[in-house]
Amino acid sequence: MNNNSSDSSEKPSRYVGEKHFVGSHLSDTDFAEIRDILFAGRGFDLDGYKDRCIKRRIALRIRTLGYGNASDYIRLLTLQEKEQGELLEAITIHVSQFFRNPTTFTVLEKTILPLLLKKRRGQVGGLRVWSVGCAGGEEPYSIALLCDELCGPEDQVSIIGSDVSADILKRAKAGLYEAHRLVEVPASVLHQYFTQEGLNYRLQSRICAKVRFIRHDILQDRHFPRADLILCRNMLIYFSRQEQERILRSLAATLAPEGLLVLGRAETLVNDCRELFTCVDPAERIYRKRNEATLVSNI
Repeated sequence: MNNNSSDSSEKPSRYVGEKHFVGSHLSDTDFAEIRDILFAGRGFDLDGYKDRCIKRRIALRIRTLGYGNASDYIRLLTLQEKEQGELLEAITIHVSQFFRNPTTFTVLEKTILPLLLKKRRGQVGGLRVWSVGCAGGEEPYSIALLCDELCGPEDQVSIIGSDVSADILKRAKAGLYEAHRLVEVPASVLHQYFTQEGLNYRLQSRICAKVRFIRHDILQDRHFPRADLILCRNMLIYFSRQEQERILRSLAATLAPEGLLVLGRAETLVNDCRELFTCVDPAERIYRKRNEATLVSNI
């Protein structure tokens, strides 16, 4: 990968072959310095993230650029604003596929979405879906594809995909995907909704138009979109337990009464957040928001 440096003094002083830099090599002082640079340059606060996980990703970025120590990389990060964006993207890793964890989408298609569509039919605004940390848009577009098949003329659906990275959202809006992002897409859906462009596939603009993408930092932003269904999968694992609890409480507050929350397979409700939801499907990590009357009766 090109480190975009034209100044020979900015080139790595040591390389991977000389020292394999890993997350544990990143000192607290180095981490704090990187945190301060990202906060000053990009308004992104690393404090709420799990240090060990994030340190691994920072170390990977350092190794990718060929550096064997943090100090040289921090100098680069200070000098090159573009590298701040590259690091931010590396930290907020964007790995997703259409219909990732297919059994989850089977439950959504067969049970959850028909139930919510029926409930919201005829109501102002219709069904509202929010995909948190949507990366390249694969998840909200998967929901849009399901809704395209499930909705009747009387149904209204609004789908929001949010992510902290403006760059990844720009790519999401383009609706162009590499083939490996589509391995879980049924052949009939691929044929009906995608057009091959070289080695990539472009999603129909009609489906793309069903999703509204917004930049949103779930730790920093105070406004959360109202929703009947929230998908927040494989994101909580990157936050500290304290921040997970704060996020879950915010999601519960923004969900409609008896709205549904879908977490990732490796995620679960933490601490007192278990009191906010009832488990609907333990295998797929689907939870229903408990209504206030139920909560009050349990106090």
